[in-house]
Amino acid sequence: MKPKKHPPFNFMAWKLVIVNTIIGFLEVPFSWLVPLFALVPEHIVSAPWMIVTSMFLHLDFSHLFQNMFALAFFGILLEKLIGSKKFIYLYFAAGIAGSLASLVFYPTATSLGASGAVMGVLGALAVLRPKMVVYFGGPVPMIVLAAIWIVIDLAGFIVGEGNIGHAAHLAGFAVGITYGGYLYSQFREEKELKKRITDEFLSDDAIDSWADKNM
Repeated sequence: MKPKKHPPFNFMAWKLVIVNTIIGFLEVPFSWLVPLFALVPEHIVSAPWMIVTSMFLHLDFSHLFQNMFALAFFGILLEKLIGSKKFIYLYFAAGIAGSLASLVFYPTATSLGASGAVMGVLGALAVLRPKMVVYFGGPVPMIVLAAIWIVIDLAGFIVGEGNIGHAAHLAGFAVGITYGGYLYSQFREEKELKKRITDEFLSDDAIDSWADKNM
């Protein structure tokens, strides 16, 4: 059985990139979107939707590009591995965790961005495919890349660096790592390899070839 091919835009990761990008461009002419849908702690009781909607807003195009590039690249890799349903659960769980962390650690600041959700994706992928090599200024194992980001965010959180929501990043990471651990027995690399070998052996072509040789 050959693995099914999915058109790129069938992936939830791509759809999220498209939605985020459209909203990012709409933020320019419709400046009221940010104060209405970004996470403003003092308004959270009257506008609880901000916990989710803030995930779709970004500070500027640079912020948007960085998050969407990571989501497109790492998101599709993870979604191919665990499926769209599990992927979207993780994405929103990590994003919401990031928003909650922002409420706790940045009670006077407006928070926005998909960083917490994206970090959740990175965390889960690092657990499920730690040896996978990605390019970050050079070839780097996925687990090393995740560790670098965690150290950067920990340092930024401790120092209290600028306007970056390090606490939200770390909360998203924590959810991703936890979810990756939960799924590990089902999607660990050794099991996927065995399944692929079994599928190839049991394919129609393989069976016909075996039959020709042994009958």
